[in-house]
Amino acid sequence: MSGINTTWKVVLLQAVVTCVVAAFCFNSMGIDAVQASWFGGGLAMLHAWMLGRRVRLATEAAKAQPGSETTVMYLGAIERFVVTLLAFGLGMGLLKLMPVPMLIAFAAAQVVFFMSRNMSSIRSNSAHGEPKGG
Repeated sequence: MSGINTTWKVVLLQAVVTCVVAAFCFNSMGIDAVQASWFGGGLAMLHAWMLGRRVRLATEAAKAQPGSETTVMYLGAIERFVVTLLAFGLGMGLLKLMPVPMLIAFAAAQVVFFMSRNMSSIRSNSAHGEPKGG
C-alpha cells in the first residue's frame, strides 16, 4: 500500500511543479504555452503512474514466478518510451502545441520524479544506518 501512496505523492509534486512552470510560461509566452505546459507535465505524471503500476505488477510476478519481474519492468520501459513518442507526436503534430513549454514542463516534472526517488532512497539508507548518498 505504501507504494501506491508514494506514487501519488510524486504525481502530486509533479502537478505542483507543472503549475509553476505553466505560470511562468503564461507570463512569458501566453495562454498557448499554458496548454503545452500542462500537456508536458501531464505526460510526466502519466509516466510516474505507469512506473508505479509496473512496480506493483513486477512485485506480484516475482511472488508467482521468481525471475519474471525483470521482464515486466523491461516491458514497462518500452511501454513508457512508446507512449512518450506518441504523446509528443500528438501534442506537437496533431494538436500544434508549443514545443518549448511542453518540453520544459515535461523535463521539470521528470526532475521532480528523479529527485523524489533519490531522496526516498537516501532516507531509506539513513534509517538503516548506512551513509547518506550511497
